[in-house]
Order: sequence, then C-alpha cells, then structure tokens
Amino acid sequence: MGIEIRLAKARGFCAGVERALNKVEEALRNGPFPVYVLHEIVHNETVVEGLRKRGVIFIDDPAEAASGVLIFSAHGVSRAVEKQAAKPGVKVVDATCPIVKSLHRRMEDFAASGKTIILFGRNGHREVEGLLGRAEVPVTVIESEAELEDFLKTADRSKLYACLSQTTLNAEDVERMTARLKAALPDVTAASEVCHATRERQAAVKELAKSCPVILVVGSARSSNTRRLYETALGQGVRAHLLGSAAEFRPEWLEGVSRVGITSGASAPEELVRELCDRIHLTQ
Repeated sequence: MGIEIRLAKARGFCAGVERALNKVEEALRNGPFPVYVLHEIVHNETVVEGLRKRGVIFIDDPAEAASGVLIFSAHGVSRAVEKQAAKPGVKVVDATCPIVKSLHRRMEDFAASGKTIILFGRNGHREVEGLLGRAEVPVTVIESEAELEDFLKTADRSKLYACLSQTTLNAEDVERMTARLKAALPDVTAASEVCHATRERQAAVKELAKSCPVILVVGSARSSNTRRLYETALGQGVRAHLLGSAAEFRPEWLEGVSRVGITSGASAPEELVRELCDRIHLTQ
C-alpha cells in the first residue's frame, strides 16, 4: 500500500502574487517592449526562469530600463526608486501587493504624525526595504523577540510609538511581540499583523501536522513566507523538509510513515506540487 498524500487546503499563489504575475503577462502581450522587472517579480526560481525564457529582463537598478515597460515586484519599492524609474520612454507598472501598498500608506502616515516607528521584519528583505523607503524618519527594525527585549531596555516611555510588521512573518510570533510591545509602552499604535494569506497557509500546515508525521514544503528557500511554513511545521513537532522542486525529494524522508503532508509557499506554482506528488508515487 502506497503512502497517502494530503495537501494543505490553503497553499500556493496568494492573490498578491497572482496579481503581479498577471501584470507581467499583460506586458508580454501588449508591450511596450522590452519588458523589465525590477528584482524578482516573486521569490521563486521556477517562476523567474520561466519568465526570463519568454523575454522578461530582470534588473536590479531602474536606470537599466531605458525604454519599454518597467514592472515593480510584488514586494514594493521605496519612494526613491519610484522617482528614479519615472522617466520619458519608460512605462512604469506597479505590481506591489495591495496589502503591502496599504502598509506603505500607514508607514507614511505614522512618519507624518511624528510617531517613533517600529517595524517587525527581516533586515534586507525586499518588502522591508520598500517600507523603510516610505518614511523620511528613522525606523527601528526588530527581527526577533530577543531583539524586542533589547529595544525595550532603553526605550523612551515618553514618546508616541507606532508598530508595523512585514506581511510574511510567523503570525504567532508577531502576535506575541505586539502584545509585549503594547504591555511595555503606554502609547503605541499597533498595526502589526501578517496578511490573511500568510495566516491561512500557516494554519493549514498546523492542521496537516495533526495527521501527517512528515510535511514537505515546496518553494524557494529565499522566500520568507515559505521559510515560515517550514518553521511552522517544525514547531508542531513533525519532521519537515523544504525543497525547491521535486528533484530535491529524497525517498528516505518517508521511511516508516504511511502519510505525508504537502504545502507550498505563496510564490510557488501549483505545478511544483503536482510534480512532487508524481515523484512520490513513482518511488512507492
């Protein structure tokens, strides 16, 4: 009898990723050409390579686009990048996730109100870089509960604070840090929570873990939301593996089990899940 495969009810592309990819598809159909994308449209090597083969040019500097269309990725960009991209002969298309876009507006509003801003997020992540570039004031980026405790040791309690969060973090981590911050600081406006798609995918992994001793997470290791799914699975006490494609699957991962759970990051196409399922069936 073969191994039973259970798929997470919420997995794969979120609405923001689908919207961004649709923007690229529209540009490939209608131009103007060439079609440029600033950075990766989403954090997935399979998606990016597929688009590159179809003629999309991925760049790291807006100055590299002298004509055609330039598309901002789903992660969002800073004000400075927007200004740099706005030039004659280049059509700019903003594919920033609408939820991230709403965070941009909140960041700008908090900065304008004079609040001291705290951002839960990963330094260097594209989304965080874009958010930091929306405020012309210092922003404290906090990556962990330990860093939050260090910050609170010297925080000025007389200031007005505001808190935001990167959309792809672990939902429970953000909830704990937000509660700790609100308990420690008398005047803090908290708008820190992960997006609903991230929450749904993490909740689906927890549900899988109730019946699956092994969970496979499909997606790029460079994708924040994908890594959080992997960490969520481990946090439920099951064995978990993160793999970019079916080619990375190892049959020994499933030795001694009768059931395996599979999920995928918000930037991972469903075809990767299907290929992994086929690969597992072939090894039985």
